[in-house]
Amino acid sequence: GFIGTYSGAATAPGPREAIEKSDVVICVGVKFTDTTTAGFSQQLTTGQTIDVLPDGVRIGEQWFSGVPMAEAVSILYHAVRDLKPQLTLPDVKPAPLPESDGALDQHAFWLAIQTWLRPGDIVVVDQGTAAFGAAALTLPDDVTFIVQPLWGSIGYGLAAAFGAQTACPTRRLVLITGDGAAQLTIQELGSMLRDNLRPVVIVLNNEGYTVERAIHGAEQRYNDIASWNWTALPHALDTSAKAESWRVTLTVQLQEVLARLTQPTRLSLLEVVLPKQDLPELLSAVTQSLELRNGGKA
Repeated sequence: GFIGTYSGAATAPGPREAIEKSDVVICVGVKFTDTTTAGFSQQLTTGQTIDVLPDGVRIGEQWFSGVPMAEAVSILYHAVRDLKPQLTLPDVKPAPLPESDGALDQHAFWLAIQTWLRPGDIVVVDQGTAAFGAAALTLPDDVTFIVQPLWGSIGYGLAAAFGAQTACPTRRLVLITGDGAAQLTIQELGSMLRDNLRPVVIVLNNEGYTVERAIHGAEQRYNDIASWNWTALPHALDTSAKAESWRVTLTVQLQEVLARLTQPTRLSLLEVVLPKQDLPELLSAVTQSLELRNGGKA
């Protein structure tokens, strides 16, 4: 029944029409923010939504206070299950990722990740190009997907990956983070190495805060970061050489390294060099809307 990720005006036409024209839309723990709705461009009316919050539920204009979220979800689940014979799911499929022309860019990277992920993986993505690129993935069965677009706290991914891999040491964990985000919490790489964890850490090196460049200040110095030797970091943060690392600039190199990481035996860091101003399609649509809004033109 999955038809895609909803991001207001930035949503692909098929999923957007199916969601916005539905008679009922159930929102469980949803918080509409500027980045998740392309500048608050969602078109969902109060009359068509059921809003399930931590301590209450809104159905249309009517509020029911003191209903715990778990209880509300259980009630709705049974109600929908009973109505299932009467429901017609929209005949919409998630749009396939665009084909790559061979150059290593956002298109090629996410296409390679799409084919490389496998059932049971834990996928952690940081905010920025990583989160918006990952939103277009169709995940295999039993994948745990960890992301926090609500607060936009870059650097969250590394610490979250450390916690998730500690909790599930036998599952393959894939962390995808931007270079700017990683610089905020990179010390957790040392914690992972200390504990002999085996995550696959993919750093998207696009020379700074690319999502911020797209919103405002494409050439401003405040969107630049220090240039690091990423592949040397695991060895600098743990002297016992428990890690392996690569730097790739070509699609074929990316594919070759990913093929070696089907069952990682140690922490693996992969630096993926991407064009400075390149954006995933969803992020491009969202940032265009945000730029207009921030400039008072929306």
